[in-house]
Amino acid sequence: MAGYFFIPDQCLPHDPAGWGRWLIGHYLEHKALITAAAGQSPSTPIPDYNLGFWSDAAGPLTSWLNNHNRVHVLLRTPGSLQGAGIDFSEVDLADDSQFMIWQLDHANEHAELRAYYGLS
Repeated sequence: MAGYFFIPDQCLPHDPAGWGRWLIGHYLEHKALITAAAGQSPSTPIPDYNLGFWSDAAGPLTSWLNNHNRVHVLLRTPGSLQGAGIDFSEVDLADDSQFMIWQLDHANEHAELRAYYGLS
């Protein structure tokens, strides 16, 4: 399955419209990656957390970051992808520097995942 849903795969801090576009593309790409992982042999079942839901409130934000990281760990495991050392839950998204580093690391891992699962 070819496709590239996640455009743009990075945005700037303090850009609600850019974040909204990022969040939608990110959610759609995760859905496609989860489907691709389930179709592998052996199948890799991955929980389909609602990564399209967003809240800046502390509880939901922590939950989103933890669930998102769980999905990445499961997605990268079959291919032993390089990003295995990255914990995407360990970030202060309110810190512009951490936000930008997180965005870059995340975009790079999504590129690896797309290649591994045949989405690019």
